[in-house]
Amino acid sequence: MRIISIFFIYVLSIVILEGCINKKSTGIVEEISSISLVGAYVGDLPCVDCDAISTVLQLGQDHSYKLTYTYDGKSSDSFVREGSWVIKKNHLVLKGLDYIYKIEPDYLVQLDLSGQEITGELADKYQLAKIK
Repeated sequence: MRIISIFFIYVLSIVILEGCINKKSTGIVEEISSISLVGAYVGDLPCVDCDAISTVLQLGQDHSYKLTYTYDGKSSDSFVREGSWVIKKNHLVLKGLDYIYKIEPDYLVQLDLSGQEITGELADKYQLAKIK
């Protein structure tokens, strides 16, 4: 009976350690991803009633963002949103906005409102390229 108890404690210890190691490595991966995301991203997103939506997204090292939109061919006014950002499962989430971005090495892909990749002819237009 004592052997079974020792074996049970040993297995339980391994499971707990494994969970701690996985959480730690996930945190490290997200931290590295956060550092590599910092910078500015630009792109011209499709627009129904204008030429394009010129977009500039600036991601700060302090996890702040500034998103600037200008509706080309419709108005010279710029619209600015600011807030904080987080990474969740390889997605960039801008707090206070409905859009989520899939993280790629040199660009971000804007997802639709349900968090799915946009499909169709204009799918490749929903990208913001990182300025180097």
